[in-house]
Amino acid sequence: MALMNSADIDLNLLRVLDALLDTGSVVGAAARLHLSPPAVSRSLGRLRKVLDDPLFVRAGRELVPTELAKSLRVPTQAALGEALKILRPSMSSDPIHLKRRFAIRADDSIIAVLAIPLMERVQMSAPGVDIDFLRDDLNYVTQFRNGEIDFRIGVHVEDHRDTRSEVLLTDRFVAIVHKDHSLAGRRLTKRKFADAHHVTVSPVGKRTGPIDVALAEIGLDRKHITTVTSFVVAAHLVATTDQVGSVPRTIAKTMARALPIVSLEIPLSLPTFDVCLTWHDRHNDDPAHQWLRTQIVDAVRDLG
Repeated sequence: MALMNSADIDLNLLRVLDALLDTGSVVGAAARLHLSPPAVSRSLGRLRKVLDDPLFVRAGRELVPTELAKSLRVPTQAALGEALKILRPSMSSDPIHLKRRFAIRADDSIIAVLAIPLMERVQMSAPGVDIDFLRDDLNYVTQFRNGEIDFRIGVHVEDHRDTRSEVLLTDRFVAIVHKDHSLAGRRLTKRKFADAHHVTVSPVGKRTGPIDVALAEIGLDRKHITTVTSFVVAAHLVATTDQVGSVPRTIAKTMARALPIVSLEIPLSLPTFDVCLTWHDRHNDDPAHQWLRTQIVDAVRDLG
């Protein structure tokens, strides 16, 4: 391995190595790092020289890591995490002096109900704090490790040794209809629920779920289903049609403040679900991060 002068150390090389290990592609790493492919190729050349190893060899269109590169995956992520701790702006005892930008990934519907109460709290006590609300992404764990995001709020939580999670609330599904709908204010029966024109939510257009399983157990099914991509869209559709929506209770309650919709109990045995706040372990003892976690928990609590 070549000797390296401390003056030549560039932490960006670690970011490039981490991105290459994760994407297996110069183009993919360049896109993630907002660099040009030639810039990533030059950094890879420097890494090969410093480590005296090819690090990646081509296999078709992909770059396959060598054994040395594989062994560097965990140390690289750890080193990047420690660097972020050192370079991250510190927080005084009073959040009024905190100047920092946080990134939160969540489903559009969660952002719609949480953004206003959270930002009201943040702007009141820490006006120097900015928040980027980003659409949910299945690669959020990798983004934690890269330092791209601070939090993820969602239902499906992956269990990783370097992430931590906290349950924000336990929710359940309710039916929503326009306030002048023929079903509004009445006890919803299984048959009337099944026979209604439904709007259901699926980012990929899936038309069945737990509700259909529960109906099938009693010999019923939903014959008329419209699918949309978010619960907010479903609420707006219900507010302007005679369709029946099925949405989380928290979202129904929040959207009813702005739309002419009311909630009804779904006459089926449906499972509840937990909405969780997740973050990377390296942020666990960061005072600023701890402060914002508290603000998120309190904002969710205020949703009722």
